[in-house]
Amino acid sequence: MDFKTFYTSKPVNERESFAQQAGTTRGHCNQIAFAGRKVDLGMADVFVALSGGALTIDDIPLTDRANAQRAIREGAPHQMAASVV
Repeated sequence: MDFKTFYTSKPVNERESFAQQAGTTRGHCNQIAFAGRKVDLGMADVFVALSGGALTIDDIPLTDRANAQRAIREGAPHQMAASVV
């Protein structure tokens, strides 16, 4: 399930609660869901944790830097130097 599907399946009051628990705003979540905004790895981790297993890191649009950090986390450190300046 992608972030947009997950987020929009919630009633508006639950979207607000989800955003607050994540330390962000509903507007920011809307930008991620509808406007193609990408997030850093820390915020993606929070979304995954708060989703109760509905989301994985693959379901969230990551910034280029977050993708490079993720590659390092998963054991591919050579990608960091090529991806992030």
